[in-house]
Amino acid sequence: MRFILVSAVASALVIGVGPVVMADELTNLGSDMKQEMGSMASETKGAVQAEQEQMRDNFKAKKDQVKDEMKAKREQMRSEMKAKRDALKAERQEMKNAAKAKKGQAQKKAQDAVESTTSSSY
Repeated sequence: MRFILVSAVASALVIGVGPVVMADELTNLGSDMKQEMGSMASETKGAVQAEQEQMRDNFKAKKDQVKDEMKAKREQMRSEMKAKRDALKAERQEMKNAAKAKKGQAQKKAQDAVESTTSSSY
């Protein structure tokens, strides 16, 4: 009878402990899976944030490059326009000087003509 009782108690303990152990293992498995999912989520979140930051940096770099190109283009256009203005000013000055010279020559010829007509009449 003792043997039966001991074996019954032992089997009850084994059978009773088995589901408890299985439940504990399932709880641990669930906890481990939850922890693994959390770590995967944080890794993914970190990767997404890094990718977004890289995209932001690339966009900023491209924006700065376009800005610099536009600034250089504006500066080039300014220098070209200044060169054209300077050329037009020089041409206008030459035309003024030529006009003055012609006017001076015309006045001299007119004065010579007046002198020659007045001196010939004397």
